[in-house]
Amino acid sequence: MSNLSTVTDDITVKRPELWTLMLAVGERRLQFILFTPAQENSLIAREIPLKPATSWIAALENAVYDNPVLLDDYGRVDIVAAAPHFVVVPPAVAQDEEQAEQVFTTMYPADDCDVLSCSLPQCGVAVTYGLPRGMYSFLQRTFSTAPVVHHLYPLCEHFKRLNDGSGISRMFINLHQDYMDMVVYRKGDTLLANSFPLRNATDAAFLALHTWNSFDLDPLTDEIQLTGDKQLKDEMAPLLRKYVRYVMPAIYPAAAMRLGDQALTAPLDLILLATCES
Repeated sequence: MSNLSTVTDDITVKRPELWTLMLAVGERRLQFILFTPAQENSLIAREIPLKPATSWIAALENAVYDNPVLLDDYGRVDIVAAAPHFVVVPPAVAQDEEQAEQVFTTMYPADDCDVLSCSLPQCGVAVTYGLPRGMYSFLQRTFSTAPVVHHLYPLCEHFKRLNDGSGISRMFINLHQDYMDMVVYRKGDTLLANSFPLRNATDAAFLALHTWNSFDLDPLTDEIQLTGDKQLKDEMAPLLRKYVRYVMPAIYPAAAMRLGDQALTAPLDLILLATCES
């Protein structure tokens, strides 16, 4: 046991069948939100550190079992997995499990994992990704076959909707403590969806500008929109503005604020999943 129950021991959920649980499974942390439309300002957002000395799956199991509020019989459960190794593929590849696994193992031959795929219908692509063996089956057993998607799914699908019909190109960057997600659209079409490990805002700005130049985006008319970790955003924006005219915060979904005051501090991928249906 990881003795993490103090993170959630103040949470009591009455009639969990009316509530929604959304989990973000990362290598270093388990994040979740709980909310119900039946109760105003109901959103609860928490983060449970995963014990670094154990394997990812063992640390996840300990975190879940040490926080029994996660095990209630909720009306809806969705799971986002921050799998570090993934490939963006055509939908037809993802639909063929054998072909999807072959593509993944070609890219990551040293990985010993279960290979999964999720479709991004708005973007017209799919993501094939790997989780440690046994993790997917643990999540399915524990959370009643809840759907599991790659963590890029909510970001890509949400911003694709916003960019349909746009005449300019936009880069969206979601900053986490130790990595950043990046999605690029040109006139509504998805050009790139990727995640990059990073150490600081300078690294993040370098990666963003390198990608910007690789796609020949226009520094005078195209946009970079930032979301996520506030400190990294504040440090990164001035670096980007030296080379790109339009650098701004991404518009936060208005529907999120109806969930509760904690929406602004909750993980963006979970908020987008909660407020947007594909």
